[in-house]
Amino acid sequence: MKTSIIILTHNQLDYTKQCIESITKYTKEGSYEIIIVDNHSTDGTVEWLKQQKNIKVIFNNENLGFPKGCNQGIEIATGENILFLNNDTIVTANWLDNLLTCLYSSDDIGAVGPVTNSAAYYSTIPVNYTSIDEMHQFAASHNVSNPDKWEERLKLIGFCMLIKREAVDEVGLLDERFTPGNFEDDDYSVRLRKAGYRLMLCRDTFIHHYGSVSWKKDVNTYSKVLTKNEKKFKEKWGTDSNSYRIDYEMIELIDASKEEAIQVLHIGCGSGGTLLKVKHEYPLAKLYGIENNPFSIEEANRFAKVTSSFENEEIRKRKFDAILFSDNDVKLDKSLLEFVKEHLEENGIFIAKIPNIGHYLVIQDLLNGYNPFVKHNINMYSFSQIENLLKDTGFNISISGLKSFINADQQQFINQLIAVRGDAIRPMLESSYFLVSGQLQNEQLLSLLNKLASEQSNDPKVLEELNHYPMEHIINTVKENYHSSVTMLNQIAIENFAAGYHEHVLPYLQAAFEEEQENTDTLYNLAFVLNAYGEKQLANRYLSLIKNPDDEIQKLFEEINEESLKKIQELTFLMRRLEFDIDVEETKQIIAKKFVQDEIEEQLIKEVINTSIVDKIKVLQSLAIICFEQGLHEQVLPYLQAAYELDKTNEDTLYNLGYVLLYYGENELAENFLRQIQQPDEHVLDLLRVARGESL
Repeated sequence: MKTSIIILTHNQLDYTKQCIESITKYTKEGSYEIIIVDNHSTDGTVEWLKQQKNIKVIFNNENLGFPKGCNQGIEIATGENILFLNNDTIVTANWLDNLLTCLYSSDDIGAVGPVTNSAAYYSTIPVNYTSIDEMHQFAASHNVSNPDKWEERLKLIGFCMLIKREAVDEVGLLDERFTPGNFEDDDYSVRLRKAGYRLMLCRDTFIHHYGSVSWKKDVNTYSKVLTKNEKKFKEKWGTDSNSYRIDYEMIELIDASKEEAIQVLHIGCGSGGTLLKVKHEYPLAKLYGIENNPFSIEEANRFAKVTSSFENEEIRKRKFDAILFSDNDVKLDKSLLEFVKEHLEENGIFIAKIPNIGHYLVIQDLLNGYNPFVKHNINMYSFSQIENLLKDTGFNISISGLKSFINADQQQFINQLIAVRGDAIRPMLESSYFLVSGQLQNEQLLSLLNKLASEQSNDPKVLEELNHYPMEHIINTVKENYHSSVTMLNQIAIENFAAGYHEHVLPYLQAAFEEEQENTDTLYNLAFVLNAYGEKQLANRYLSLIKNPDDEIQKLFEEINEESLKKIQELTFLMRRLEFDIDVEETKQIIAKKFVQDEIEEQLIKEVINTSIVDKIKVLQSLAIICFEQGLHEQVLPYLQAAYELDKTNEDTLYNLGYVLLYYGENELAENFLRQIQQPDEHVLDLLRVARGESL
């Protein structure tokens, strides 16, 4: 099977060379052909391409743009697959094999694409490489074919898009109305899906993408083309790119098992990007949507049941585990929330992404004389408006802000507003949206909490039943209904700890801590539990926050630190034996054994030497010698360096540094230390000769 790799070039010769070299290195010989369509390059690209063998090249006398150039490539392609590849990419080990494995895993998959470091529509992954060599190492470990890492998408990005030839023949060429480029890949994705094909993002395949190098020199032109072509896309299909959004923040608030057949409704689902992601995260989920746009309804109906009416029978007869709301055209009002209440399961969650009327850009529009409500044509809400509306309707809620990128000038404007009203308004100004999660007040849940708080709390069934509810729901219910919510949260945590339900302990204590960070009971309980879980350092941190520790707190501190105190005492004893030459050989053997068995922490040694040893240099030298003799070479120089910093004229330290550095082959550095000895004896002189390469 052959793949026709179509690459467009317009200058940027260095990128083109890297791209083609990576293809020849990381792609099986005979499995592909390279087709270059050059859009009138003037930087030597044409001359270089004419010298290349085994590459088909089309030379255009003008820049015909990306869609037209790709179509030219398709027309001369002979492969069973067509692959659009930007010339500012570097392909990697197994890249094409992995993509083909996914492409041919099902007859209805029409196109696939990889993940990368720089691309649109949520196709990037975090990377930490700093060079191309490191990138290839990263990719080699990443590019392991794994069907669990394939994810269906509404659209793929054209920087690297592999398509079955049969799908291209059915769908046709790229739409050249999107010349010079942008949105032709969105358009092609729509056409493939309308033809019945699925699109897959292969998270098991990574290639490097420098990213829009052809546009970077003229950002203004790029922005204008992007806006113009999005308008063309909307004229053609009746929707814009926002219809394909994936609201990851909302999905993360759904708390369910992957094996659970949850029912999810998305009000304002667009073309279903968020619902499709829900399907990926919860394969058994049953998906429903409410959307006004006819094209978007058709798109989303391929994998979900979507309607334009709240009165639809499929919707009216159901209750949902999660109801998502991100419809800017539908008002968040009492009527909508009554609908949500009616259709939300007892332990279900309402999750909303709501535009913030107090966002700094809205305020800027008002100050500049614009009406932001007309300009943005969406419903906006204040924090208190959302809070009061949901609470009045019977929801326990949590609200957080979602921030978008803020540049330096915008931050300056925000700071000016803060200077007038105080820093407390910062989250309101910086949040473009509010992320709201709410669950209905539950009389049965309140009854269980009241039982737990009363004498009936000894009944183990109360705790068992309580733990069937989502923890976030319980925490919100406690905050809304108990005057002393911190006390109640502590009680729930301790009851669960005593019953052995350990996954239900720390979240409640953390919630209590967030409510009141100086509460002694919470701090003590956190320390007690963390100590039981072996997190002694963290336990100590919480204990240290208690302002007036009593005997019980002191006792817990001693219990937590008993082992470390014993270690300090034992280490102090051994260090002092070295300092005062008491049973030196035996002491060295004991310390050496502890070093080998990794029983001595470097930080603890420093602490003991700094607080309990007078002749610090002598002990540091002894430790360095012990490490050297035991072959623990990474610890030798740090101890000698510490001794040197204390006294740069100490001849024993200088001699030891010279000796050790010679052993490590650092002759020049060794000589530097040895020459600092004021009265060198024969041993020092011998080492100096060795350092200089002289014969003894």
